[in-house]
Amino acid sequence: MIRTEAVRTTLIGGLAYKQKLGSGGAGLTILTPDDRAVFTINKRDGACVPFGQVDGGVFTPEVIGEAMALTKGLPFKLKGKITKVYADNHCDETPAEQETDDAKSDIDVIASVEYKEFVAQYTDKNDNFSYQIMNKELIQFAARSSVVKGMLADRFNVDAIVRYIVKSRAADLARNKGMDDDMLKAFIETMDSMNTRSAFKELNSYLRGRLRRKK
Repeated sequence: MIRTEAVRTTLIGGLAYKQKLGSGGAGLTILTPDDRAVFTINKRDGACVPFGQVDGGVFTPEVIGEAMALTKGLPFKLKGKITKVYADNHCDETPAEQETDDAKSDIDVIASVEYKEFVAQYTDKNDNFSYQIMNKELIQFAARSSVVKGMLADRFNVDAIVRYIVKSRAADLARNKGMDDDMLKAFIETMDSMNTRSAFKELNSYLRGRLRRKK
């Protein structure tokens, strides 16, 4: 598997690299010694969509444009993630994962109506996707759902309950019947890959707490 070196940016003295997502989509990460920003890249129009809390004063359209230009045509970085860059060019990186070319799906999650509506629903007033807003609303959904209540009573594992919640909420927002198992798996992997932790960390914690109280 080809491993991509991060490219040095000139406008903010940071690094940029392309990260292939679990769903087969494309992501762009830009790092400085003090900050980090992650974007998805729409395959159809090439637009960058910010994820998480992105400082627009640092990661300006010019900075994003430079990073996209510098990484254009480079292969994706498929092993490990650079999580921190220092002023002396030293980088911290997560342990590499074993991956094969056929281990990933070709599902284009980012082009799906579920993804677009999900992102639109949980984008804040600064046009940044907010994991905090998302988790808060999904917890509220879980608290009032009779199906989730039944799954908790039957001791379903947290991952299964999260899959049900995400599938149901995405179906509501997209006004359709929801994703099949392969699309749902790719959707959750894509959401996780945009974050340095689990995208649904708060939801997971809430569900684990509910399960503990039912013992």
